[in-house]
Amino acid sequence: MKESWNFERILAMVESYKLLQDWSKWLITLELAICTGLWTKLTGIPKPPGILYLSWFLFLASIIAASVVLLIVSICVRRFALEGKTDILLLKIFLVLEYLFFLLGLLALAIRIGQVWLSAE
Repeated sequence: MKESWNFERILAMVESYKLLQDWSKWLITLELAICTGLWTKLTGIPKPPGILYLSWFLFLASIIAASVVLLIVSICVRRFALEGKTDILLLKIFLVLEYLFFLLGLLALAIRIGQVWLSAE
């Protein structure tokens, strides 16, 4: 009975890591598209407001954090397979950073869109 529980636990953990990895890849793709779109505004004339630079930087920071998450996930899977250890504190920290930077980037972008929308009235 205990062996099947361990096998089910292993399968659940591997599936969780796969989902986490897929989500991080999707988030990186989305943020790269946003950063690319913002870059054309940031390099244009006249100079854009600082909140667009902040938004771009926050998305870039989230991309970096997501890349670290992808690295940590592969390390966690290997450690779990070899040693049975599931020390994921570092993974949790970078996940929080990834989502925090992403949400703050969205907030900064939403503030700018709101500024443009309110000034057009």
